[in-house]
Amino acid sequence: MKFNAKEDLDSKELYERAAAEAKLIHKKPSTARGRSLEQIIETVLYGHAAELYLIKHQSFTDDPHEYKDVIDTNGNQVEVKVTEGKYYVQHVLARCNDAAKETWRKYPEILYVFIGDKETYDYYLHGIYHWDGAQFCLQTQEDDV
Repeated sequence: MKFNAKEDLDSKELYERAAAEAKLIHKKPSTARGRSLEQIIETVLYGHAAELYLIKHQSFTDDPHEYKDVIDTNGNQVEVKVTEGKYYVQHVLARCNDAAKETWRKYPEILYVFIGDKETYDYYLHGIYHWDGAQFCLQTQEDDV
C-alpha cells in the first residue's frame, strides 16, 4: 500500500483535519509539551496523511473518539503511526507496547505502521501489527500488502 500525500489527498481536507486535532493537543500543557501550535500541526499532518489515505482510499472510517485514529472495515479500532524509516520502527513499537499496557488508554489492538518521506511525501505501509496481550506482533509485512 503506497501513496503520495500531495497527489493522492486533498491538502485542504488534510490540513483542516490535522489542525482540529492539533488545537486539542495544544490546549493542554501535558500534551503540548512546550511545542507551538504550528509545530504540533506539522507533526499531526505527518500522521494524519496515512489516516486520511485509509479513510479515502481503503474504506476505513474516522474514529469519532478524541485522539483515536481510524476504524477498519470490520469495525475494529486501528492505531496508525508514521515514522521516517525502518530503522525507527522498533522504537515506535516499543512506545505503542507501553501505551497498550496502560489499560486506561483503551489502546487499539491493531496497529498500522507507515514509513513517510517528509521531502517527497511518499508513504508506504511497513506493516500491520496485532496486540497479543503483551506486545504488538507483526501480522502482515509491507511486501504482503
